[in-house]
Amino acid sequence: MPASGNPAVIPAVPAPPEFVDRAKVVADAVRAAGIPKPPEGIFLRGTRSPGLAFDTTEQKLAWSAGNVVIAPGVRIPPGGGSRVDFADGSSVPTTVLDARPALAGEIGSQASNCRSIPAALCKLTITAVTLGTAKIDTTRGPATGPAWSFTVKGLSIKIVVLAVPQDVLKSPALPVPPTSLPTPSRNLLSPDALRRADGNILTFTLNHGACDPNLASHVVEYDDLVVIGGTHTAFSGGCIAVLRSTPTTITLTQPLGDRAVITADTGIRLFVDPPR
Repeated sequence: MPASGNPAVIPAVPAPPEFVDRAKVVADAVRAAGIPKPPEGIFLRGTRSPGLAFDTTEQKLAWSAGNVVIAPGVRIPPGGGSRVDFADGSSVPTTVLDARPALAGEIGSQASNCRSIPAALCKLTITAVTLGTAKIDTTRGPATGPAWSFTVKGLSIKIVVLAVPQDVLKSPALPVPPTSLPTPSRNLLSPDALRRADGNILTFTLNHGACDPNLASHVVEYDDLVVIGGTHTAFSGGCIAVLRSTPTTITLTQPLGDRAVITADTGIRLFVDPPR
């Protein structure tokens, strides 16, 4: 087993007793809370304002504070119908979300951000609004869909906000871990993403420190779920504070089927998330 914290692939080894114990605690907590159901629909894999950037700190704070206004007389085109086109050739019809609610859904509300900045500087003024398209990263793959483009006074690039309603492209939902889980051991590694679930083969990534030694991945199987994760041995001495994510592949004793894949550290359910 590699002594380095930087292997190209983390080896899969039988779960040690402490991991087996943790897996049982996690499995019991997940069952008690109810095993999460697979999500339905198409989900975004990013924000609804792709490529958002600002030239100055004041502009960024104005956006997060919600100090965004549309200048008087600015014409806002009508919405109507459109579609989201996917790279595989499929498409989904959609109505175009009106510009004002699309914008309002993205700007912040942290008014306190502007306390130390003159009001005249902590404001964004929109001088033009056009309807176009934007590239979208989704759980069905790359896509193109309608998007509003806002020209802002003093900003070198336009602010783009998707014009696709939530019922067509859903925003990512954060998984809710069981509340009864005890704090995991410091030597427990956190699964980052499930990349492949094919028969009895699972490929996922594990987060770890740059100097964590003897990295290993583990799995504990049950009839209704499997618990995945990893461990490392204790490290003493100084090390740079860098988080790394490294792949690993484990082989189950039988096909995964409809069993849930649960993380040993947090108890959340993972679903296959292909590389971007």
